[in-house]
Amino acid sequence: MSALASLMRPERRLPAAYGLVHAIVDATTVSVVFTAIGVHSLTPEAAFRLVVGYDVLAFASQALIGVVADRLRAPRAFALAGVTIAALSLAALPVHAVAAMLLAGLGNALFHVGGGSLSLAIEPGRAAAAGIFVGPGALGLAFGLWVGHRHAAFPFAPFSLAIVAALAVLALVRVPPRPYDALPEGATPRGGVVLAALLLFSIAVRAFVGLAGCHACPKSASLAIGLAVAGFSGKAIGGLVADRVGWISTGAGALLVSAPILAFGTAHLAAMVAGMFLFQMTMPVTLAGLMLLFPRRPAFVFGIACVALVAGALATFSPAIVARTSSAVVLVLVALSAVALLLGLRRFGDRAPAAAPTDPAVHAA
Repeated sequence: MSALASLMRPERRLPAAYGLVHAIVDATTVSVVFTAIGVHSLTPEAAFRLVVGYDVLAFASQALIGVVADRLRAPRAFALAGVTIAALSLAALPVHAVAAMLLAGLGNALFHVGGGSLSLAIEPGRAAAAGIFVGPGALGLAFGLWVGHRHAAFPFAPFSLAIVAALAVLALVRVPPRPYDALPEGATPRGGVVLAALLLFSIAVRAFVGLAGCHACPKSASLAIGLAVAGFSGKAIGGLVADRVGWISTGAGALLVSAPILAFGTAHLAAMVAGMFLFQMTMPVTLAGLMLLFPRRPAFVFGIACVALVAGALATFSPAIVARTSSAVVLVLVALSAVALLLGLRRFGDRAPAAAPTDPAVHAA
């Protein structure tokens, strides 16, 4: 089956539709936060606190929200609530910067947990759906940053229409009435916490290197666009490739190939885009691997992955740390990330598509 035909399978339509909404939500919430800095004439210190507050609320809260979402088993309701609250952040933007940030962060977190858990539950044992859902977020983030840094009149009308379109998509796209019923029975395997820590370390490194590793690159619009497209396509394609070729082969292999490119190719646009594409292919693999460890808790899985993501990203807020992120450091970190991914998934093998997630040997307590 071709990659295009695989992408059009019925079980892929839901993560693709929710992925579109993901791009809209990320673009909306990020643009609101960064526009608020200019609209309310915040000092650099206040602006820093606003951005850090958004990142912590939008990502670090997802593990706790995920616990609640798994208990309630209503992922679509969480996604709808997230888009609705994100819409309220538009109304709060001209009124109060912190209120707008809080609404943007909470809305983003709720949508991520709802949409992310559906993408993991819709096709258990595969990595493709997670990548298809998450990938468009890279485009939304890049667009939101571009809008937010203009600090000009905020384009309320286009974003309001986009939010309405997002709500329409969520209302129209069919969701299985009991999506958790498709998940395999089982419990976290022995040693699962250690394996999860290895996969989460790999995620944190990806976030850190993805932001700090390019600090020496010549800044340009072409680079920003190229990296956004690389992030989107790497994540969206990575899961499809991993399900066909093997999770370890794709994840660890892509990391090892990308390591020297990211470490020594900072002066070359094409090299950095290619390296980032390979680097981001690991995202759906780590998410799918975490689902093997917590097979009945997709919202929690997505939440803890986002906690690891923000942990790596927040480290780049330190100029001293970023300044010390040399080519050698990038090379070592990416290599360690590949080793962590390999060890985290080794128990399960290369997880070809034929390996059913309901295999009792995989989900034994």
